[in-house]
Amino acid sequence: MRNVLLVMLGGAIGTLCRYGVSVAVPSWLGTTFPWGTAIVNLVGCLIIGLIFGLTERGTTHASERLFLVTGFCGGLTTFSSFAMETAKVMPDSMALAGANFLLNNVCGLALTFLGMWLGAKI
Repeated sequence: MRNVLLVMLGGAIGTLCRYGVSVAVPSWLGTTFPWGTAIVNLVGCLIIGLIFGLTERGTTHASERLFLVTGFCGGLTTFSSFAMETAKVMPDSMALAGANFLLNNVCGLALTFLGMWLGAKI
């Protein structure tokens, strides 16, 4: 139950941070480019990479990883998880890393367009 609460609390904080950035950034940088999304994705990648590096050195506890990686980064952005998982398989298999990249980006974008089209037709 403790682990569930850690993930839930981290996710709530990450989600609130994402919302705050999405509200604040357009007033600073405009709406021509999705800067808010880019910022949360990049910050999430930095945080998840930092936590992964600290984990490799043995300087983080499982509860800290649950709170920060699964909870906070998961609430802030799922892109950070995608980036870490791709980076983890890259040394062993560029083919798997490439497939993951293409699946998530190319297919994800294509499915977004399909969903938009379906939504307009229904």
